[in-house]
Amino acid sequence: MDQVSTPTPQAHAQAASTTAAMGTAAMDELRKSVDMLTVAPQIGSDMLVDSEYDEKQDVAIITPDTDDQMDEVDVEPEPRADEYEAFMKKHMPELPDQETEAETFHTWEIKDWRTLTRREHGPPFECGGHPWRILFFPYGNNVDFASFYLEQGYEEKQMPEDWYACVQFMLVLWNPQDPSMYLTHTAHHRFTAEEGDWGFTRFAELRRLFANSWDDRGRPMVEDNQANVTAYIRVLKDPTGVLWHNFIK
Repeated sequence: MDQVSTPTPQAHAQAASTTAAMGTAAMDELRKSVDMLTVAPQIGSDMLVDSEYDEKQDVAIITPDTDDQMDEVDVEPEPRADEYEAFMKKHMPELPDQETEAETFHTWEIKDWRTLTRREHGPPFECGGHPWRILFFPYGNNVDFASFYLEQGYEEKQMPEDWYACVQFMLVLWNPQDPSMYLTHTAHHRFTAEEGDWGFTRFAELRRLFANSWDDRGRPMVEDNQANVTAYIRVLKDPTGVLWHNFIK
């Protein structure tokens, strides 16, 4: 940047003495010459500053999100196994394009697991005008897993002719002393006289169920030889009469 000189007092004196012998035109010329020697304020030794410049006029001010603002978003807690309606809504939502005829849930409190027989039935319950029950193999259905099934609950020779029911269902095994510990399996099936039960042969490995700590929770799933199993059932309407039909018969 070129150096700019400031007029000395002597230069101002000379300009002032000259004005007495000049007309207005010459005076104007002299005044312009003197004004050109006047400079703006300086920063440092050679930087010119525009006194009207506002360095903040194009600056965007951004306020970051605070922790308090982020904490305002509520996270819905995970429902426990004994919060039945919330649990069903969370883990067994309605199937798309299907209409519900009836739904319910039922809990079987299993006592003295290790003293049970090879094959057990839970108490019957009703949904959609049909009887149901849980079929349970405490020591596994020919596997080293606890086996649970949903089964139609008709007594022998009481089932209506050509009976069937289209069912979406979920079986949940849980610790009654800590309902936040649970294991779920879901399925759907067209129950008939020929296929009256449907479920999970390998529901849960027996060794894990009785281990001292289930999934690092510090307690077993089957605690004090007890556990609960809840059946969630949703019977669906079948206007076409062929929903999930296998057409074998």
